[in-house]
Amino acid sequence: MKSLVPRFTGCCFVLLLLTLQSGGCSFAFGYFHQVTQLKGKIVGRSLGPVQFQWLRRMFSVAGAELTLYDYKHPFHWDHKPPAVVRTKTNSAGEFEFKDVKEGHYTLEIEGGGFDEFFDVEVTKKLPPTAWITIDVSPTSPDCSGGHQFEVQPAKK
Repeated sequence: MKSLVPRFTGCCFVLLLLTLQSGGCSFAFGYFHQVTQLKGKIVGRSLGPVQFQWLRRMFSVAGAELTLYDYKHPFHWDHKPPAVVRTKTNSAGEFEFKDVKEGHYTLEIEGGGFDEFFDVEVTKKLPPTAWITIDVSPTSPDCSGGHQFEVQPAKK
């Protein structure tokens, strides 16, 4: 009777190679979060195995630096374009960019151990934006969790 150990070892080796070569979460390029204004709150934290949305959003990110760049694809982090405007979050994690012209931008958020980016379109062709909640928590291995940009329209 032949031993199954070499066959089992070979299968495990192939699975390991496939796992190592698979990429992490990939976020869509060319998708723009549409808003009429950039005003809101940065939330999130790495909570290990308990990455529940309601729990992550209880932690605001104070002192985060937000930088708005003109959109350019591909965006090279080594050669960033000049910043259009910058702001920081207050102690409650709230921010506001004032007088941003309509257009396409890349929003970078640094602070609290995070460095995230979102592609944003500022446009007047939508109902007014009241508030934006940006969750900069790390994503889970199944690509769920953080990196969320939620727009709340103004009430009529």
